[in-house]
Amino acid sequence: MNNATTWWEEINFRVDLENLSIRADQTRERLRFFPSMVGSQALIEPLLVGLLWHQVSHWQLLIWLCMLMLVHAAEMWSWWKYGSSTHTLVDCREWRFRFVLFAGLVGAMWGTAAACFFPAELVYQALIICVILGLASGAVTMNPVYPPALYIYLAAVMLPTICRVAYENDTLHWILAAMLTLFTFVVVGSGRQLGRTFYISLSQRYENRLLVEQLTKEMSRAEVANREKSRFLAAASHDLRQPLQALMLFSDALQDAAQEKATKLLSVQIGKSVHALVEMFDELLDVSRLEAGIVEARRQNFELQPLLDRLYLEMISFAKQKELGFHMPSGDWVVYSDPFLLDRILRNLISNAIRYTDQGGVTVHCTQVADKLRFAVIDTGIGITPEALPHIFEEYFQVDNQHRDRRKGLGLGLAIVRRVENLLGCKVEVQSTPRKGSEFSFFVPLGNAEQQLEQPFVSTLSRYDMQDVIVALVEDDLDIRQMLIKLMEEWGCCVFAGESSDEVMLKLNFRATRPDILVCDYRLPNGLTAVHVIKSMRELWGEGFPAVVLTGDTASEVLQDIHASGAILLHKPIAPLRLRAMMYFAMHGEN
Repeated sequence: MNNATTWWEEINFRVDLENLSIRADQTRERLRFFPSMVGSQALIEPLLVGLLWHQVSHWQLLIWLCMLMLVHAAEMWSWWKYGSSTHTLVDCREWRFRFVLFAGLVGAMWGTAAACFFPAELVYQALIICVILGLASGAVTMNPVYPPALYIYLAAVMLPTICRVAYENDTLHWILAAMLTLFTFVVVGSGRQLGRTFYISLSQRYENRLLVEQLTKEMSRAEVANREKSRFLAAASHDLRQPLQALMLFSDALQDAAQEKATKLLSVQIGKSVHALVEMFDELLDVSRLEAGIVEARRQNFELQPLLDRLYLEMISFAKQKELGFHMPSGDWVVYSDPFLLDRILRNLISNAIRYTDQGGVTVHCTQVADKLRFAVIDTGIGITPEALPHIFEEYFQVDNQHRDRRKGLGLGLAIVRRVENLLGCKVEVQSTPRKGSEFSFFVPLGNAEQQLEQPFVSTLSRYDMQDVIVALVEDDLDIRQMLIKLMEEWGCCVFAGESSDEVMLKLNFRATRPDILVCDYRLPNGLTAVHVIKSMRELWGEGFPAVVLTGDTASEVLQDIHASGAILLHKPIAPLRLRAMMYFAMHGEN
């Protein structure tokens, strides 16, 4: 019932499958008021008979009252018998007939009373007119949810009353008839407006419900698509990382073996390309690990300067290639944070600043503010527009890189920063002016210099002594397995390797040897995983048996499965120094 609905459409009150839900609600709403409507009239009618007892023939009043009571009894019986039947098309159409029938009968009986029982005395005339007006007003408040019943009832009550008043044919009654006519139009208009409002509210409720259902379906489709995407990316990542791991090991071996100048230069260029590819995969991996929730902040007191020196040595060549200035502060600050996560934030902010700066330079500031140290990475680059500012921490969003220049990365650097800052409990704030530059800043708690300070960035080979370590190596890729055997033997390890855990166990049992550590690929033949191997070996050699798991998977459930096993997780491709360090950490109870 919108603004274009005609009177006839409202009176016809079409019920079909398209509007069944709304019509059923309208029917139920009128049935909710049904007992009060019938009961109020059943109380008024005997009172009116009593008031007119000495003005009208007794037998006429009693017949009128009995007929109304019979109609009311039929109404209540229908309500009791069929009141809960409002759900089907047939139910609603039957109730439409009953409402119209009962409203017409009761209205006609009241109209008959106004016409036939109209008293001669003006006082009693006023009394019966007041009763009629009260009934009409009550109908508007209780009946607008079902317009046909309202219109028929008002017509049956008011038209005979107006005609009977006009029949007196004097000035007073003509004025009174005009006032009753005006009142009827006002009441009908008000009832119609209330009915429209109720209908619109019902329509909007069902429209909103439909929208919610559609949104739920679309969200479900999106979640399915997202899971499929993640599954595809995980599979693709695994399949790509396997050969990339071999390529990285071969590249390192080639650089070590190259003697001639041209060959050595070529091997270095190959190494750079491989490491650039590894960096891209590492960015994707960082997002996957952070989303999986397996990264935990391990706060410690440590000197900040080694971290800054390390970043300076790595970033200065990048800045010089673009002929930019690069300044890093120095000081004896001690901070309390996770050194590797803090390194990740600063690394991403600095590399982003250099990447998007073509003139001038990049400066890192460290300023003590109360019990915290404020880091600020300031550049003179292209800046960020106010429109782009809210989106810079979104995945794959890049400022001024519509052509996806690979030299500007994948657009994941700041997305990683946003996830890491939540782990560290800090907030990176941004100030930027287009074409002038940007400033990214955040606070980290100062540490206690009097406590024993950690040295997280000391990473010399001599620190990770692997001499005479017995390694159980399970890797189904032959090329990678052979390169890992060669690498570990160069470190002084004794390696028992195979493509399955059964093969490795046979070799260990033949030599009656217990390994010091397990290094295992995650996905193995016959549907087995590294978690199965770890479980079986720990049943033999205790729950503390150390394990390092190598994988190319990035799926959250895989990362969580490995994390739950207590093993150290390394993603392919793996740098030899990192593998050696993680094996050392695993054997010494560090994770």
